[in-house]
Amino acid sequence: MKVRFTFFFSLALLFSFTSTAAPATDDSPRFFFHGLWSMQSSCTDKSSGEAISTTGYPAKDWHKAEIPGTIVGALVADHTFPDPDFGINLKSFPGMDYSSKSFFANQDMPADSPFRCSYWFRMEFESPREFADRASWLHFLGINYRANIWLNGSKIADRSEVAGPYRTYDFNITKHMRKGMNSIAVEVFAPQKNDLGLTWVDWNPTPPDKDMGIWREVLLDSTGEVTLRHPFVASKLDADYVNATLSLSADRANSPITR
Repeated sequence: MKVRFTFFFSLALLFSFTSTAAPATDDSPRFFFHGLWSMQSSCTDKSSGEAISTTGYPAKDWHKAEIPGTIVGALVADHTFPDPDFGINLKSFPGMDYSSKSFFANQDMPADSPFRCSYWFRMEFESPREFADRASWLHFLGINYRANIWLNGSKIADRSEVAGPYRTYDFNITKHMRKGMNSIAVEVFAPQKNDLGLTWVDWNPTPPDKDMGIWREVLLDSTGEVTLRHPFVASKLDADYVNATLSLSADRANSPITR
């Protein structure tokens, strides 16, 4: 159950304050999944999400990928592709044969582009001892553009609901978490020509993957049985600009801890 509640009060100082949505915790630590993940094209590794998200999956010949990051960024970092900032190297990347007559974001991927395929990201982590008897939450602060998300062999989110680079996602993964090692697998899809994706100004060349990837942080935290999320403070000045009425709101939601 989710409940929205609002408080009102006046402040005799002139200021306004806003807060953006953020993962909610009390005294529980947050664990950021920065650093190296493994990455591979789904056209190269055709295994299922159930298999890829299994602990100990043999990700043979997969690329290393820094998260947050994009597909092309990872392929440059591991020297699969040359430095795009040197000479005309960028034009040599596969998928760069798109038409220059219109903005690439508004075009279909070229038929021979390797980025028409989805890409997998995976990593393994140990369940924190601090999360015992608490609800566990997995947060994605930005994915471009669509994604299927798997944890320990179970799909926890589908590309039909995970869509849009400017959205954040909070998943209660308590029933999917295991003691010891856990495995996350994220299958990412590039934006299509009519999607509002991450785009570039017209005088800069758009990378051939259209910035496909996990481009903002991924983190894990825990809560009790109730969480507060999406805090927001709206201010309204009075006529003489001396006082401001502040309206505080937040979503309160039940967080099942059943495993």
